[in-house]
Amino acid sequence: MKKNFWPWLIILLVLLAGFGILRVSTFKIHEQDVIASLQTAQTPATVIFFQIVSDYGKYINLGIPAVFLLWGLAFRKREFTRNGLIILLSMGFAGLISQSIKRTLKEPRPYEVDSRITQWSVGGSNSYPSGHTAEVTAATLGFTLLLFRSSSSLILCTIWALLMMSSRIILGVHNFTDILGGIVAGLIGFLVIQKVFIHFG
Repeated sequence: MKKNFWPWLIILLVLLAGFGILRVSTFKIHEQDVIASLQTAQTPATVIFFQIVSDYGKYINLGIPAVFLLWGLAFRKREFTRNGLIILLSMGFAGLISQSIKRTLKEPRPYEVDSRITQWSVGGSNSYPSGHTAEVTAATLGFTLLLFRSSSSLILCTIWALLMMSSRIILGVHNFTDILGGIVAGLIGFLVIQKVFIHFG
């Protein structure tokens, strides 16, 4: 991906636009049917579990790279500092992409347009793409490719990212297309920031 930056970036931008078009189409009605069905299958315990994942997961996403960054600064470990900074900036850039699109499309959240869907978590601004998903995608990419680099970390990070993404759907604050758009935004954020660090050393 490093050697093919521009083709990958163009592909991701096309996907982001494509999912956005799908999100504003009538396809969202089918998504809302599935979300309503998922919510009826939940128990109080599962709702609380997904609320914890959704509301407090950001501390894991931010905390791990922040520890590496501070450790690197304190003990002059350049690689730790660099990798921690790449992940934090990737998350920030992915969040910026997400917020910019949200404010442009202004798509309502599922619970705002479908009375069958209950809001079980905080839904701040508009719906597409998912900011939580964008950030967890950028973070887990960094954990897997930069910090830990092992098959076990890949498995754990995949499970963690899927839990975060699922929580946003089950809690009624995002459609599936929001999640897909968030994944792409996270990929773009990580790809661009890593490219900047490679270019400027």
